[in-house]
Amino acid sequence: MEDVIQLKDFHDIPEEELLSLLHSSREHGLSSDEALRRLRIFGPNELAEEEKVPWWKFFLRQFKSPMVYVLAVAAFISIIMGERLDAGAIIIVILINAAIGFFTEYRAEKALQALKLMVVHQVKVLRDGEISLLPSQDLVPGDMVLLEAGDVVPADGRLIEGYSVAVDESALTGESVPVDKSVNTLPKDTPLPDRVNCLYAGTAVVRGSAKVVICATGLNTELGRISKMLQTVEKREIPLEARLAKFSRLLIKLVLAIVAITVALGVFEGNKLLPMLQTGIALAVAAIPEGLPFVATMTLALGVHRMAKLNALVRNLASVETLGSTSVICTDKTGTITVNKMTVREHLVTNDRARDLIFRVAILCNNATLNNENQIGDPMEIALLKWAYENGFDITEIRKEFPRLKEDPFDSSVMRMVTYHDDFVAVKGAPERLLQDCKFIYEDDSLQPFSPALRDKWKEAVEKLASMGMRTLAFAFGESLEELAFLGVVGIMDPPREEAREAVANCREAGIHVIMVTGDHVTTAIAIAKEVGILDDSDSRALDGQQISAMSEEDIAQRAREVAVIARVLPEHKYKIVKGLQKAGEVVAMTGDGVNDAIALKQADVGIAMGIQGTEVSKEAADIILEDDRFATIVNAIAEGRRIFDNIRKAVMYLLCCNLSEVLIVSGGILLQLPAILLPLQILWINLVTDVIPALALSLDPPETDTMKRPPKRKDEDILTKAHQLKIGIFGIIMFLGVLGVTLYALKFLGFSPLKATEIGFHSLVLAQLFFVFNVREASILRHPSSLWSNIYLLCGVLASILLQVTITYVPIFQSVLRIVPLSLSEWGIILTSALIPTLILQLHKLTKGV
Repeated sequence: MEDVIQLKDFHDIPEEELLSLLHSSREHGLSSDEALRRLRIFGPNELAEEEKVPWWKFFLRQFKSPMVYVLAVAAFISIIMGERLDAGAIIIVILINAAIGFFTEYRAEKALQALKLMVVHQVKVLRDGEISLLPSQDLVPGDMVLLEAGDVVPADGRLIEGYSVAVDESALTGESVPVDKSVNTLPKDTPLPDRVNCLYAGTAVVRGSAKVVICATGLNTELGRISKMLQTVEKREIPLEARLAKFSRLLIKLVLAIVAITVALGVFEGNKLLPMLQTGIALAVAAIPEGLPFVATMTLALGVHRMAKLNALVRNLASVETLGSTSVICTDKTGTITVNKMTVREHLVTNDRARDLIFRVAILCNNATLNNENQIGDPMEIALLKWAYENGFDITEIRKEFPRLKEDPFDSSVMRMVTYHDDFVAVKGAPERLLQDCKFIYEDDSLQPFSPALRDKWKEAVEKLASMGMRTLAFAFGESLEELAFLGVVGIMDPPREEAREAVANCREAGIHVIMVTGDHVTTAIAIAKEVGILDDSDSRALDGQQISAMSEEDIAQRAREVAVIARVLPEHKYKIVKGLQKAGEVVAMTGDGVNDAIALKQADVGIAMGIQGTEVSKEAADIILEDDRFATIVNAIAEGRRIFDNIRKAVMYLLCCNLSEVLIVSGGILLQLPAILLPLQILWINLVTDVIPALALSLDPPETDTMKRPPKRKDEDILTKAHQLKIGIFGIIMFLGVLGVTLYALKFLGFSPLKATEIGFHSLVLAQLFFVFNVREASILRHPSSLWSNIYLLCGVLASILLQVTITYVPIFQSVLRIVPLSLSEWGIILTSALIPTLILQLHKLTKGV
């Protein structure tokens, strides 16, 4: 027999031709021998398993950072120079930093495994003319599969026979309501969401029964195609990682410059090359902020903890800050902007008599059940029952009073459902069908003939509801199908969440562009977008999937800030949209809950999956998972992300100011031919202990008042702008002058020994840096004294560091290693005064500027 092929598009092939291509029979299916042969050709109906990443690779990834490389070189140089204590301390910092990142981020990549779980394990198959229950992995093209309500579709296929079939395709296409299926052949250009004669793997049958001929299995299904695309998506470099890498490169250049200048000046003054080279290298090692990677990682980890309280679970540390850099949010509609519950939002009845009847029909011509939280049935039918219940109608009593005798189920060919009762029929269906079928209408308190003029009036009313993005249903009642009376119509829609409009407004104020990307119809998407403020009332600009297909990524980039609604999209459309926006320089956050969203979630700068409605596939592809599925939670998380970046920037400024002051003190001592003001181990103590505690406390600083009132950072914006670099230079010089002054004062005027003067300088620098931490904030303490208490952790951290600094003067091991001794109260008074002067100068400067 001629070999069959797996079909990619089969919606436009006539049934007989399709069966002929697949060499299959609707009555007998395939023979067992032929099925076995095809199984050997095509392989099992499953998705290829991605190679698991071992835990040790995740651990090694934590060391792939320029800053870590700098610290490693510093440790290596320390070992060569015999400073083993220095080297050990640096190595411990590197390992602690790696451990925090590893335990916070360690996740097995399970996207493909999650996809596999969506494929059912057992399925009814017609083979050799008999129905058998077989593993879904054994399905092959040409198999005839039998499905009913509750079944998950095991592979892609074409509907051959169907009885009132409706399928939930939301996980694949984003369509918010079940899709009614039919056997009719469709035009070739029919987009995937509208292929009502096809069933796709991973979707679920919610109503009716179906006979389906399998056309594609395994990786050739739509689900498989998505899994292959997932493997090709490479995660982009996270903005924070890029900024830290750039900052590290700058730091390396500065360190090399320090070494070169120190050696050159020392030799110029007549010192020997080798001792000066050792001094320069020691100075360079001391200039590196060893605590920075630890502080940055802990700041992110604390942010992750805070975001968990905001119902946002973070899977990737650095994505916390990236979320704060977001300039465009591509958000799903269903369940994120909306509540994901179909609701009757409008109803139009012909008169008061018809009002009672329309509720009765909505209850009787309905197969759903409503029992507290237990809701079973079609979402639109559940919405009708809730509507009736909320209007005072007892569902159970009405169904008992008017028992059903029989039913004509809804079918897409007749577009209506009929239930028969003792002396009447109840009908609901498409308005265009019932407006045609009804002979009468309740009008002016009596039953009147349904005139053409009245029909036209109701057609206009239905069109108005449809233009508002609502699904419309009409209702009729009569003694028989030939004597039906029109009762009215309802508009059903998944309503927006109450807080969505405010959240969208907050995004606009923060300079974030919101784009609704949905698989739903354009009309529905525009209506919801207008209701929540994504579109203005006068604005109907929207694109659909077909338009996106015709556009290049460059075209999308050019229109990045113009488009606000994109409807009827496919997985490749979402991926293309994200890439186009990224080409425009945008930092893109993409939300999603379905299999169809996984590719775009992985490509986005920040992928955000829904925790309640989301599939396991979308969760595994995402960086952040929302526990409550709310758009407002995304906005709150963005505010937290901005706060985190601001606090990291403060910590970097603080640490670099401290390190600059240390470098200036050591190099200044060399130039002035003074005794060593700071010893190498004293510098390491400052960098790893006293500086780190306040820097960590800065991560808990409250958000600035303008956090969500300023535009997002540019993608190429550094952690430190030129203005920040200027501040670091000025602040570092002020601290250097203060410490140099008190050291010279101790040597020249108080007659202290060089060792005692060095200790005075050491303690003065530590306290000056601890007080200086309050200067990295914008507000002046003198103008806003309450800001001193806004972060109690910072205040406690500074006090704890001061206490620690005083305590070590009485601990023998520290006395020996740091070459210090206990000081008198008067000596501590000198230190305290000199340490407060730099901060006082800077606070007075801020006060004069009116900050």
